[in-house]
Amino acid sequence: MVRYSGAMTRAQGQDKAAAATDPVRAAHEGPSTGSTGATTAEVGIPPAQSGSTRVKLPRFTPRKSKARPEVVESEDAWLDLLEETPPQKGLRGIRNWFADSLGGTGRWVGDAWGFVRTTVGKLLLMLLALSIVLFAGAWAASQAGANRQAGLQTLLNATEPMSNSAHTLYTSMSQADTLATTSFVQPGLQTAESHREYLDAVDAAVVAADEVLRGSVETRADDTEKVQDLVREIQRLIPQYTGLMERAQANQRVGNPLGVAYMSQASSLMHETMLIKAEVILDITRGQVEDEMNRLSRPQLMPLSGLLAALLALGAAQWALWRMFRRRLNKGFLAATALTLAAIVWLGASNIAAWNAGRDDFASVAGPYEQLTTARTAAQEMRTAETITLLNRNTQRTNRSMNDTSAQVAHALDAIQNDANTDEVDTAREALAAWRSAHTSMMNALQTGQYDRAVTLAADSEDRSEESTATTFAVLDDSLAHLISSSRLEQRGHIHETLGTTRGVSTGIMTLMLLAIVMVFVGARPRIQEYV
Repeated sequence: MVRYSGAMTRAQGQDKAAAATDPVRAAHEGPSTGSTGATTAEVGIPPAQSGSTRVKLPRFTPRKSKARPEVVESEDAWLDLLEETPPQKGLRGIRNWFADSLGGTGRWVGDAWGFVRTTVGKLLLMLLALSIVLFAGAWAASQAGANRQAGLQTLLNATEPMSNSAHTLYTSMSQADTLATTSFVQPGLQTAESHREYLDAVDAAVVAADEVLRGSVETRADDTEKVQDLVREIQRLIPQYTGLMERAQANQRVGNPLGVAYMSQASSLMHETMLIKAEVILDITRGQVEDEMNRLSRPQLMPLSGLLAALLALGAAQWALWRMFRRRLNKGFLAATALTLAAIVWLGASNIAAWNAGRDDFASVAGPYEQLTTARTAAQEMRTAETITLLNRNTQRTNRSMNDTSAQVAHALDAIQNDANTDEVDTAREALAAWRSAHTSMMNALQTGQYDRAVTLAADSEDRSEESTATTFAVLDDSLAHLISSSRLEQRGHIHETLGTTRGVSTGIMTLMLLAIVMVFVGARPRIQEYV
């Protein structure tokens, strides 16, 4: 036993030394018996054979270990990998990319969209859209009413007075020329009264020209520059005309026949240049009044359509409330609908009244008024031509002109006549007939060589045995002036009436629609409280 133990001890020592010098062998052969504390008997080797025979253990190849992954910065990094979603394609991918590019704003938009998809969000969004529609309709209607009211005030305070001033400019210049030329056929020198009337007519023409300029600045129409240029040309020509006429009257007072030549030159300047320009101004200003009245009395279809759209939006909102909450009637929305209907009726009634006052009533007066003013200017031109014919002793042109002028004046009187001005129209008709009779007598005397009698019939003399053309024309001109004045007042009355239809419309419609918006929120408040 001692020997066996000694031999085992030596063998173990050798194995340990070999394992120390050859680690590969130690790894292949494994641990020795001494290291494990096992005996040869435990491994099945007989003690008798241990000294002579060495047991060879089975060889094995150890499994190769994989390379260890690199150490990451954080121990929880694998959780981030789990949170990553696979990339998406199509419309959803574009939406996700856009949301990621917005950063925090994208998340805010997403949260807002999620809220909008809820019932409360849909209700609030509907209220916002409905409020915008109602306010837009109210704003359009209110602005349309305010613009119409401002336009009518400009028409009443600037455009129509400018047109009347243009008429005054024309008639004043024509009257001044008529008075100046008539003074040359009166026996003796010109009277102080006749000269004062002439100066008053010239002064009225100067003032009217200035009023036309001021009115054109306020109206600012498309042809404003043309009107202003024509008025300035007339203002430059008035001193030339008055200068020529003063020379003519000065030569007449001293009995110089040259005065008739100066008078003819001045009258030609008046009729061939100044009155033609004044007639263009008168036509332009008349057209401006008619165009503005037609425009301002036109139905306001766009504002009405805006209010109708608001009414339809209210109906659609109540249908949506019924679909969401299954409740058919909402007091707040019904009140808003009633207020919107009131605004539509108010605006519609204002449009109908403006149409009647601006189209029917105004047109019924504007046409005859224009005919009457044209007839008066034609009569004044005829009176001037009558006087020049007497001085030139020409009997052909005035007969034809008198027939045309008489027919034009008679037609204008027929158009302007109504129950209120019957007496004035009858007076004008009588004066027209007397003027035509006196003119015929004057022309007959002129044709028969009775020049003195023709002068007596043409001048305003003290001999009242026969009516003169000067007297009868003065009565006719006064009657036409009164008829024009009354017709103008009636025309302005219709403009006032049209303006009255617009008063309070702008403020009233805006107030009604703002109350409708408030009632919409009042009606939706109980539905919102159900989710709060």
